[in-house]
Amino acid sequence: MEKLFGNNLMRLVMVLLTIVSTNVWSENIDSELNSAADKGNFSLVKKILDSKTIERDALHTAFWIAVKKGNPAIIERFLQAGVDVNLRADNSYTPLMQVARDGRDQVVELLLAAGADVNAVSDEKDTALILASEKDRRKVVALLLAANVDVNARRNNGMSALLLAAQEGHQQTIQALIKAKADVNSQLENGATPLMLAAQHGHLGAVHSLIAANADLNLKASNGMTALMLANLYRYKEVIDLLKKAGAK
Repeated sequence: MEKLFGNNLMRLVMVLLTIVSTNVWSENIDSELNSAADKGNFSLVKKILDSKTIERDALHTAFWIAVKKGNPAIIERFLQAGVDVNLRADNSYTPLMQVARDGRDQVVELLLAAGADVNAVSDEKDTALILASEKDRRKVVALLLAANVDVNARRNNGMSALLLAAQEGHQQTIQALIKAKADVNSQLENGATPLMLAAQHGHLGAVHSLIAANADLNLKASNGMTALMLANLYRYKEVIDLLKKAGAK
């Protein structure tokens, strides 16, 4: 009886050791994959994904590390491994939103080709285009526009890609958005337009592009201010002269 009990106990111990060993091995592999993705070690990432079975949650964790680092080859290998291309991060961004914001145009191409939702929105209603336009990621903006992104989407605060580009003075991005049919006279809740924001911040090139796109020069914000009034308020002489020459009152 004692011998039988001893044998059973030994078997139980061996099973437990096997489970612990497997868990430790799995955690080590996950950690190794995360580290490889973080350091941009493509050969190691490929080796692990080619030879090991990675649980889906661990795979997605490593994928997000790769997305933030922006290595196209590593991200492509994760896509081949079957990651969710529209996975959400804690900040509710998708991979496409993250790389659009970071200006990773090659990765944007990869994600779009893999079926990324070009019009996905975050909790704050950010889109990939809004994030790219705010940062003046011109190549990314062009790729998103070619993918039929919603050019007039707005954040929760009402800001669109064009309103943000105008506020920041990103002239070439403004031109690309207008060419894609962005609403040149879109207004915030307070009535501010892209032209008003550009004039208020003294962005001469942005003002010129908006005028060329037939922006309404004399629209008024809810406080009665126009683009010309704002340029006068902040004493942007070149902007004032340009607006007056175009017929602003």
